[in-house]
Amino acid sequence: MNNETTAAVTAESLTAAAPERSSWLKVLLTSLQASLIVAVVILAFTWPTKTMEAKNLPVSIAGPEVTVSQFEQSLKDQGIETFDLKQASSREEAEQQIKQRETYGAIIFTEGAAPEVLTAPAANTAATQMLNGVATQLNAQIQQKALAAKTEALTQAVQTGGEQGAQAAAQLEQMKVQAEQASAMAVKTTAVVPLSENDSSGTGLAIAAFPLVMGGTIGGMLSLTLINGTWRRFATATLYSVIAGALTALILSTWFGFIPGDFATLWAAFAATYLATASFMIGMGALLVPSAGLGLSAVVTMFIGNPISGASMPSVFLPGAWGQIGQMLVPGASSTLLRSIAYFPEVATSDQWLVLGSWIAFGLLAGVIGWALKERRTATVEA
Repeated sequence: MNNETTAAVTAESLTAAAPERSSWLKVLLTSLQASLIVAVVILAFTWPTKTMEAKNLPVSIAGPEVTVSQFEQSLKDQGIETFDLKQASSREEAEQQIKQRETYGAIIFTEGAAPEVLTAPAANTAATQMLNGVATQLNAQIQQKALAAKTEALTQAVQTGGEQGAQAAAQLEQMKVQAEQASAMAVKTTAVVPLSENDSSGTGLAIAAFPLVMGGTIGGMLSLTLINGTWRRFATATLYSVIAGALTALILSTWFGFIPGDFATLWAAFAATYLATASFMIGMGALLVPSAGLGLSAVVTMFIGNPISGASMPSVFLPGAWGQIGQMLVPGASSTLLRSIAYFPEVATSDQWLVLGSWIAFGLLAGVIGWALKERRTATVEA
């Protein structure tokens, strides 16, 4: 009897310890949920590329009014909407517009000289490639004009005889010289704001964009899951941001040389980027539940903010107001801030600092509210 009782108790214990099998309905719903998440992730990263159009790129233009008008009209006749041309009174003003990040480059026409294309590879490599394409087209036009002049001269020489033929031959030689001079007038491309020697392709800044987003997410996630107490979580995230920001600046700036600029300023930018994401995650976790904070932060920063950040392509290429929205999120603000610190020291960066500070403050405010509500519920239960 005792053996039977023991066996029954053991069997009952094993049955209770064994997890209940999931229903087929739950299997189906979980599969659908996972599929939807994957679809959202794929859309988030491919949608901007799919809808992106190479148009309305701000570019300065300077030169004689007639020449500039002819160039603008030729673009309209060909239906080219790639550039949003901004008038500049001189080459110097066009260069200043580039350095102030008002435009991505410039096209300079000078009387009696070859056109010049100014680029800013540090601003955006894709925009620079487009402007290099303009330089190639202008070179081709010059070569075509030189060839046409030479052909016309040869035709006149063949058709003319006698004294007129001799004169035509002399003119032919003169036109040949002019054609050779025109052929030698190649369009010059000048990099006004070149990239760092250690990052000549511009991949360093692009590579840093996604790890910065992940860094803030990791800091917030570890603070939420490993630390108890709202204020201890914020303290952990702050300390993490300071240390991680210093290490990031050491690796990307001092060691690899991908991002030039003042070390202390870069350190502060990296730290603010990490803390902005982590603070938002912790604050929403305190206001709602930790899992909600993790999920909401991932959606806002990784699946929305990162694809429309403008880190790899100019934000003006995004449809509608998505470019402006991207600059109001952490990935977009941090990417623009780092690029300005590294290559455009004359540009005001107060807007980007304000965006990052606002996300930090929003997270703290959400944390205060969440903490206060929790304290109130605790007091009510004790009463």
